Amino acid sequence: MLARQPALDGLRGVAVAAVVVFHLEHLSGGFLGVDLFFVLSGFLITSLLLVEFDGRNAIDLGRFWSRRARRLLPALFLLLGAVALLIEAEVLRQGPGLRGDALATLGYVANWHAMARDIGYWDMFAQPSPFDHMWSLAIEEQFYLLWPPLVVGILVLARRRGGGGRRLVGRVAIAGAIASFAVLALTWTATDTSRAYYGTDSRVGPTLLGAALAALVAGPIDAAGSPPGAGRSRRIRGWWAPAAGIAALAFLLWSFAAVRGTQPTYYRGGLAAFALAAVVVVAVVVRGRAGPLGAVLGFAPLRGLGIISYGVYLWHWPVIVYTTPERTGPDGWLLDAACVALTLALAIGSFVLIERPIRRGALRGGVRGMRAPLALGGAIAALAALVVVATIGAPASSDVTVVAGPARDASDYPAQSLSESVKAVTEPVPSGAEPVATAPPVPSRSPRILLVGDSGPIFLGPALTAEAERDGAVAAYDSQLGCTPLIPEGKLRYGGQTLDLPVCHDTRRRTWAGLVARFDPDVVVYYLAAVTGLGQVWMGDAWVGDCDPAYAAYLRQTLTEDADVLGARGATVALTTTPPTAIATLSEEGRAALDCRDATYRAVAARHPHTELLDLRAEVQRGVDAAEDNMWRDPVHLSDDGAARVSRWLVPASVALVDPQRLTEISTAGAAGTPAG
Repeated sequence: MLARQPALDGLRGVAVAAVVVFHLEHLSGGFLGVDLFFVLSGFLITSLLLVEFDGRNAIDLGRFWSRRARRLLPALFLLLGAVALLIEAEVLRQGPGLRGDALATLGYVANWHAMARDIGYWDMFAQPSPFDHMWSLAIEEQFYLLWPPLVVGILVLARRRGGGGRRLVGRVAIAGAIASFAVLALTWTATDTSRAYYGTDSRVGPTLLGAALAALVAGPIDAAGSPPGAGRSRRIRGWWAPAAGIAALAFLLWSFAAVRGTQPTYYRGGLAAFALAAVVVVAVVVRGRAGPLGAVLGFAPLRGLGIISYGVYLWHWPVIVYTTPERTGPDGWLLDAACVALTLALAIGSFVLIERPIRRGALRGGVRGMRAPLALGGAIAALAALVVVATIGAPASSDVTVVAGPARDASDYPAQSLSESVKAVTEPVPSGAEPVATAPPVPSRSPRILLVGDSGPIFLGPALTAEAERDGAVAAYDSQLGCTPLIPEGKLRYGGQTLDLPVCHDTRRRTWAGLVARFDPDVVVYYLAAVTGLGQVWMGDAWVGDCDPAYAAYLRQTLTEDADVLGARGATVALTTTPPTAIATLSEEGRAALDCRDATYRAVAARHPHTELLDLRAEVQRGVDAAEDNMWRDPVHLSDDGAARVSRWLVPASVALVDPQRLTEISTAGAAGTPAG
């Protein structure tokens, strides 16, 4: 047996705290706490297997899996049963797909279920399910099922060949980790992170690095962090060991604050670097003179949090999902504190009343031999039946209707449209699916313009498609209403209130990738109507806006990733400067925000290939200066007249980006609305 390591308990506490704070939307990289758990699990599970093999020259897999079941299942069954009963009693609401989420959790396939539903992890705040976080437990359980038999096979094979079993286990684990990190990098795309993020094969790398550490560290570990009988020469000595551990821990903490799961860095080397740093911390703690590192991680409250970390992880997300301002009244930090307090109370209750007694043998007297699998099967069947009954009437999924087709009159504003020369389809499609419209061949001499953005294209799009048709071009548009890149984490301050919007980068990019593939545009005009101002959106741990350097860096990165998707088939991507809306120009602060936003657009256009800038701000200002005071229908959206004026300028300006010769063939109507100068 392995003695309990206080510092490893503290490291568990760090991991679960990071995850909880991330889910409270205060720590952009807190999701990495799960990867820290993966490293610890791989190390501890493999250590148990190797110590047992050293002592008994065999590994009892049935006994191993029985211990895992006693450790994990009771608390999980309690959570599933409690949520199902509260839903049945109509205390809690049931969201779309809840039944499938619960059954996938029960079967430890939640990661593959989430991937099949095509729900990005980064979209979980938009329509949360109380079981969104169970994907990581599914990956761990799949590891517990597959890795131990492989370890047994490796050790038996090595014994027959004369030894070296531990080294062979370590080599296999390292090779597997490298392969997993490669799969993570290869399966990531800007339009869909789900395959990379949820796949067992792509996420098992940190766990296998932890397993490799266990195999390469010789001998069982005692409570002091030393192998029995080991001399001072076998210990990591000198000042550099604790220094390396402290530096690695600092890197982990920095990653919690700085890394973003929607950026390619995480998938292409970032996770591997984080996992290696975690391995260094674990190695220094269990085999060397941890020094100050051991004292920090051995801090009693942190250790206590680590001891109940499983229950904290299980309960924290359902608590966050259901403890809303509408239910409780408080908001902000007060609500966060209430969520943390309730989570700790539930986790402590689960540990004291359920988990610890069962781990100490509370059920062994009544369930033995063949009755144990039967009892487990009965419990799973009963829970599954309870879930099914409790979720009767719940929608299987969240569906939205995407309308594709030109506006029929001035009062009809579809969210998405293709030109008259393109087949129009009106059909419900699942949320996040690619657009259903299909485009037959368009004459090669007809320039294709695709307008995308937030809510702005809803009102500009109909006028643009009509103008393009008059000028011999073809236009289509898509509006990602409520899914703007301008609000990085879904929180916006507006009119004295805090609004929560979807975090849906993957959904937006999937939709646009589908449109680009079908429409094959020559030019993609990227128009964002919303104005965030200064200090209006939440990012990391502060309210920020267009003139904040951190926000500008985020927006440059996000727009660059969007441009990669929009220009994937060779189209020129044209960012438009922000129109001078009345709400933005009323104050010096608003005008400064416009300038900062446009500076960000210019930076993206200057650095990203095949990306240009169209000065929509200047064109709208010319309309306002010409006494066309009906340019706006509301504080940020163009009126019908304003959209018509802008379209007369935008069509030839867009075509000129890719084919200046075509300007001589386009109706002069486009230029008629634009005064000289």
